[in-house]
Amino acid sequence: MTKPEKERKLKIHLFKSREPQCFYSVPNIITVLRLSCSLVFFVLAITQMNPTYNFIGFGIHWLGDFIDGFYARKFKQETILGAEIDIIADRVEILFFYVNFLYFRPYLFLPVVLYLIDYTFIDFYLSYQFIKYDIISPNYFYKVDKVVYLLNYSPGGKFCNSSIVTLLLIFLPQIQIVATIIAAILIGVKLFSIYLLNKKRLKTKRGDYLSL
Repeated sequence: MTKPEKERKLKIHLFKSREPQCFYSVPNIITVLRLSCSLVFFVLAITQMNPTYNFIGFGIHWLGDFIDGFYARKFKQETILGAEIDIIADRVEILFFYVNFLYFRPYLFLPVVLYLIDYTFIDFYLSYQFIKYDIISPNYFYKVDKVVYLLNYSPGGKFCNSSIVTLLLIFLPQIQIVATIIAAILIGVKLFSIYLLNKKRLKTKRGDYLSL
């Protein structure tokens, strides 16, 4: 096989669309790489007592999360496994970042703990509910419930869920009360969204039972 043929075959392999049930995809590799790289910097931050490393790790998390999602949608490589890996990687990275962040800024204990409860536990449970429906990832929750999608997985919902509290704590820690209130509101939004999904699921089951 000539070099041009090898290069062409590699391009086809990298950019070829994947079935939702596919195990291998480029975005999955990107997710694993950004998880590994960010964890290296999170560990360096605490072992070297240098918060700069913590922010580098967070930057890798943010950039990597954008790249793997963009690549998956652009080249039709969204897979169920990819969504699961992405959900888990996000929580692991955020947990490491905030444990370090709290070590360097212990006075922000309340908003940080509230946000971790929201994002790493409640939102994890909510996001993982996609596996119970005929959708590839949480990005398609609008097919299940438009309100849940709007509140959590629309562009605005994602920004509020993953960015606004963190940005406030990093750049405006002096108004931590605002971050605390928003974190508490996010918990309420997630619990309400879980309630909506459970209600819809029970209604569907009841309809299936009555149709028998």
